[in-house]
Amino acid sequence: MSIQFKFVILLVLLFAGNVTFGQRGEYNSSSSGQRGGQRGSSSGSSTKKKTDAKKDTVVFKMKVFELEDGYSRVKESKLDTVIADFHNYNPNLKKSISAQTLGNIGNSSQSNDYFQRSFDSNEFFFMRNLQAYSTLPKDIHFYNTTKPFTLLEYGQWFNNKPVGESWLRVFQTQNINPSLNFGFSYNAISSQGKYLNQDAKDNSLNLFASYTVDRYDLWFIIGKNKFTTKENGGLLNPTDIENPDLKPENMPVWLSGTSSVTNNTFAVIAHQYKFGKWIKQQEKKETFQKFIPRFTLMHTLEWSNNSRSFYEVEPNPSFDYGDSRGTVYFYGNQHLPYINSTTGTATVPATQDKAGMNRVTNVFYLKGVEASDRKYTFGKQAYIGNDLINVISPRESMIYTPGIMRPPLGLTQSKGLTNTFLGGSIFRSNARFLNFNASGRYYIQGYRAGDFDLQGRIEKPIRSSKDTSFVKLSGSMTNTTPDYFYEHYYSNHFKWDNNFKKTYELKVGAIYDKPFRRFKLGVKYSIVSRYMYWNESSLPDQASSEFSVAQLFVSKDFKFGPLNILNSVLYQKSTTSVFMHIPEVSTRNTIFIGGLIAKVMYTQIGFDLHYDTGYYADYYSPALGMFYVQNTQKIGDYPWMDVFINLKLKRTRFYVKYNNLSTKFKKSGYYTTVNYPAQVANLAFGLSWSFYN
Repeated sequence: MSIQFKFVILLVLLFAGNVTFGQRGEYNSSSSGQRGGQRGSSSGSSTKKKTDAKKDTVVFKMKVFELEDGYSRVKESKLDTVIADFHNYNPNLKKSISAQTLGNIGNSSQSNDYFQRSFDSNEFFFMRNLQAYSTLPKDIHFYNTTKPFTLLEYGQWFNNKPVGESWLRVFQTQNINPSLNFGFSYNAISSQGKYLNQDAKDNSLNLFASYTVDRYDLWFIIGKNKFTTKENGGLLNPTDIENPDLKPENMPVWLSGTSSVTNNTFAVIAHQYKFGKWIKQQEKKETFQKFIPRFTLMHTLEWSNNSRSFYEVEPNPSFDYGDSRGTVYFYGNQHLPYINSTTGTATVPATQDKAGMNRVTNVFYLKGVEASDRKYTFGKQAYIGNDLINVISPRESMIYTPGIMRPPLGLTQSKGLTNTFLGGSIFRSNARFLNFNASGRYYIQGYRAGDFDLQGRIEKPIRSSKDTSFVKLSGSMTNTTPDYFYEHYYSNHFKWDNNFKKTYELKVGAIYDKPFRRFKLGVKYSIVSRYMYWNESSLPDQASSEFSVAQLFVSKDFKFGPLNILNSVLYQKSTTSVFMHIPEVSTRNTIFIGGLIAKVMYTQIGFDLHYDTGYYADYYSPALGMFYVQNTQKIGDYPWMDVFINLKLKRTRFYVKYNNLSTKFKKSGYYTTVNYPAQVANLAFGLSWSFYN
């Protein structure tokens, strides 16, 4: 089913949903998603005249919330519908100033910002390099709206056949009544790219609901991410991109008949019962009773089912270069697959590796709530939780097959793990003088026994007559057992049994943010011991020495009449050149002229510039879906440039963009990972339409 056909089906369903569930009547919202139960309302409120049912007098209002601290606390957020940076549709560059990719969107990627490489050890190991394209429970927001709200977004290359890129986003939310909201979002990427065997099809669907009344709150999420990708192993001859007579689709690549399918299904329930008191309040001459919670009992349940399957027809492809290199094998001349070394077919591949993880986590909280009717107050909570985990990988036990002693193809083995942990936090989020959050977790039993995670942040508003600036301080200290798959794994290409020590990391950071002047300055510093990485043999390894990473980030926007210049610079310095490589400097500069056309259409015409200093970017292992260190080839030192036009008319946004214009003039060096070139120059467009009725 094409991405365009999916768009039409979803559009029909959306309109049907709006007709059926359109909410009638206006209501007010508070930070909990509703004003609270009203008792003893003044008698004057019952004498209001009824409005004409046929006339829509409802004023559109929408509040956005997210759950933080392990789904235990609600934080107000915002919905992004602004025109600025709308043309930047690449999920990697939306989340990071610089990233390693495999040349097209939808395939594996990793941020070049060291502090964005942190990975939640509760998540699926083999999904870490697909997170830019996924929607996880922590990414989902909740809403409270007076009218059904829908957002439709779509984009593609202009010449999208037979190769190209398309992306689609559909989002809808509505309230049944002031207390009950539900909605869904759907994201899809279909990317064939211009090089051979690099197709990616990513789909993400999630449903969410929230129910909030005086004494009880409930939030619910269920969703699925699926990533289906072909793996080409990179170009056989990286210098092919310098040949003007050779088109990308004619450049030979290492792999064919090789693919992976990664699935992630999840559900979360977070609910709490509140204890407190009723107080009398008056608003616009109306008197009512408002419930003020003092403490709550809360329970969260999280479930996830994850797997990655890897298939290939030829277990160790080779190529004869006809020169001094001779015959080169992709996995190495001495490499012997552990399960099956015989060439397979498209229907019966030689390799059918599958790894997975299922997890159920229950957490029980006792919380003291910040009191809105008290001047000096802060929240506090304590909890106990448990993980039940089952990991699977290809079967290692020896079973006889004719002629050889090897495991049967495609079967798996499993192992059960468990963790029990205690934790707590104190926080203040609604103060004018100072807000803070300090939290800690300690694992008392199970696979991660002895692990701990301490986090803290402080936010100080600095108010002046014109605007408010913010100083934000943060710090963390973690001691983490390496993931199970770092220590034990078995597949057609790799086998290891390790006994790694816990990784210790200390991070500190400070940010100064002045929104009115469009200026932000940040510094971060990390010291890490026993760092986990993938060595030059694409095997998991642990750093033999401690190292540190320092980072400076500066963002400053200038405006001179219609001319806008947006600048971001990231500087990183590491004391290791063995265990990790990142570009020392990454920049992004956006320059555009903005203004109104015919007094109704806001327009931006400009260009983006991206640049990374040269660095030893990681290699990529298709069999593992992981990036691993190398010290022989540098990429970077290439001026990326895109030209764009952004348009906004009421609630409709539109862009036209020429991607990677630099490849028209500089015929070499445009690699995003070693041996993986970026897409050559192409023209794309995108549309965003938000509406409510």
